[in-house]
Amino acid sequence: MKKSVLLALLIIILVSVTWMSDGFAQTGLDQKEVLEEWARLKQQPKIGTPSTAYESPAIFEEEIPTTPNVEASTAKPEGLAVGTRTQQQLVLPLRSKVDRYGQNLFTNPQVAEINTSLIPESYILGPGDNIIISLWGRVQQEWNLTIDRQGKIFIPKVGEITAWGMTLDQFTERLDAGLSKVYTGYKKRVTLGKIRTIKVFIYGEVNAPGGYAVSALSTLFNALYMAGGPAPNGSFRKIRLLRDNQPTVIDLYDFLITGDKSCDLPLQSGDVIFVPLVGAQAITRGEVKRPAIYELVGGEKIPDLIELAGGLTADAYLGRLMLDRISRDDAREIFDVDFTLAESQDLEINDGDDLSIFSIYQMRHNIVWVNGMVKHPGTFERTEGMTAGDLLKMGQLLPNNVFRDRADLYRHYKDGRTEIIPIDLNAILADNTDADFTLDDLDSLYIYSTDEVHRVKHVYIDGKVRNPQKHTLYDNMTIADLIFLSGNLVESAYLLSGELARIDSLGQTSIINVPLTLESGSDRFMLQENDHLFVRKIPGYQIHRTVIIEGEVKFPGQYSLTHREETFHELLQRAGGFTNKAFAAGTVFQRKSIVDDLLRRGIPNIIKSSQPMIADSTGILLTAKTPDMRPESMDRIIIDVDRIIATGGAEGDFQLQAGDNIFIPQIPTGISVLGEACANGTIKFELDKKVKNYLELAGGFTNRADRGATRLVKADGRVFAYDNTLNRRVEMGDVIVVPAEIKKERNWFKYITAGASIITGVATTVLIIDRLQ
Repeated sequence: MKKSVLLALLIIILVSVTWMSDGFAQTGLDQKEVLEEWARLKQQPKIGTPSTAYESPAIFEEEIPTTPNVEASTAKPEGLAVGTRTQQQLVLPLRSKVDRYGQNLFTNPQVAEINTSLIPESYILGPGDNIIISLWGRVQQEWNLTIDRQGKIFIPKVGEITAWGMTLDQFTERLDAGLSKVYTGYKKRVTLGKIRTIKVFIYGEVNAPGGYAVSALSTLFNALYMAGGPAPNGSFRKIRLLRDNQPTVIDLYDFLITGDKSCDLPLQSGDVIFVPLVGAQAITRGEVKRPAIYELVGGEKIPDLIELAGGLTADAYLGRLMLDRISRDDAREIFDVDFTLAESQDLEINDGDDLSIFSIYQMRHNIVWVNGMVKHPGTFERTEGMTAGDLLKMGQLLPNNVFRDRADLYRHYKDGRTEIIPIDLNAILADNTDADFTLDDLDSLYIYSTDEVHRVKHVYIDGKVRNPQKHTLYDNMTIADLIFLSGNLVESAYLLSGELARIDSLGQTSIINVPLTLESGSDRFMLQENDHLFVRKIPGYQIHRTVIIEGEVKFPGQYSLTHREETFHELLQRAGGFTNKAFAAGTVFQRKSIVDDLLRRGIPNIIKSSQPMIADSTGILLTAKTPDMRPESMDRIIIDVDRIIATGGAEGDFQLQAGDNIFIPQIPTGISVLGEACANGTIKFELDKKVKNYLELAGGFTNRADRGATRLVKADGRVFAYDNTLNRRVEMGDVIVVPAEIKKERNWFKYITAGASIITGVATTVLIIDRLQ
């Protein structure tokens, strides 16, 4: 009974855990969706966000009905044209932003720089100005003077002269009066040097308010540029210049719209420029010359707002202007204004109004088109009774490459259908009135080229020509033409005949032996579409079949094989035989064609796909580490040179191939011992010694050596391993290689710990079951 209860309890726990994990997973998914939706909503524009551009409702095509439980306001502004419709609480997509007019005027800081080389005649001198006075004639004198705090300058012998509050011309007259009392017979020149600096203050809604030290030549615009201009919430039309507590109101629109620079007043020390908050604003968009947000001064009407926007464009539709306005109950309303009516001219603009001027209907009806093979493709006026022939005369047909059997007239109907009407172009050109068609509005005539109608035919050539490729089939084209277009035959081409594959109308391929030279009639064999000419190679043709023999022969170098059956022994005789230092048994013979053959047969990929797979602790299959196959190392062939020489080539000899490489080494100095021997190196050869004898001379094996895997590499390329290699007799030129032993890591502590954990778990389970009984 206890066992049954325990089993049921375990099942309940497992089911509960599974249910909870599924529930948590589902809850996590819902939460993710909620977070994504919340992030999307946060990115949407907020109502009332301050900006330099309005984001007002877009011009819409489909009206969205008002909320059923809210009554639409029927109030309309006084003077609204007849036929006005209103809607309240419309939810419309946002329009594209419209920039505030004049906001980019102060974005270029270089405009604030003062050109001190051009001083206006009205410039008033003051303390700090530098005056340069030059005299010449009977008097040679020059003074560089600065107006002091009392507004005076001092000239030796002349005394003090007041300059403050005068223009340069006025000061020059006063200076002349003083100089004439001391000097006679002189000429003078008075110029301004360094201009004084004055302090002005810019406050209010500007981008960088504060006090500024500016040149005395600075104007109101220069100061505004230095302060970054009015901020996005600063006024352009009610800027105040305060001088001696007397304000002067500046409207920058006078300069921006009409270019009137009279508002750019010169500054004096202590002047204060104050930019108040922007006043009422309205938007004009659509078919006006300067869509933007405009600041209002009060009392503007629709014509005034359009005039601020530069006037209407030629495409403006005056029968319906859309006015988007904030109503008295803080909702937006849409009013349609017929601007052609006199009463709509008196409609006053309110703060926040958005005026949209639509375009007239752009569709033209009395037009037809002609395109294709004409000199003047494009749009033409359709006149009453105009025919396709008349349109062709206007477009002027091209003289060449025109498909005259058919042209197509596309006729467009008001319900959206399009009909294609074939026209006999030859008949129309022959003034056949029965074949001509009277044109309707929006008809389109297309004249085809022959290339558009007739497919381009091709022929092909492959094999022993300079440029084997696809060629266009020309009229009366022959085999001689095709060979010439392909760069002519190469030297190895078989001239007696070529093979032509021809496809008939049923798709069957026939093979024709054709002539390839002019003498055999290649210029008389006509080609057909899709003919494929194959130019074969002369059987067994090779310019030079060469091999290389290097090392200890009397005449090493590159040799051309004299015939296809030439053997190694014959080549050795041509090279003068071995030298006295030649080690014939160590001859290295390499044939590169072996590598090409292995790669062509895909042997490396076969070996790679045949590697054993090992499953790890998680069951994932892994590829076992095996030595990589390098095809480039597979080009050596083991040959028995001593046998070939002893029998005079009767036994063991072999035929050579183009590209073979033969190397005859020198007699080696000893036996090389490599790998896990105590001393790697070369040991003097001794007759009848075995592998183990040379290993003893090399100090024996290291602790890492795999003694049983010792290898003996013979001079001719053979390798002996495992089978009693230590007792094999060593010959001159042999190499002994001792590999390292591969040891498996055994972590006995890990094994004991894992075993103890398993035993403890089993014992605990047995104890619990025993207690339950």
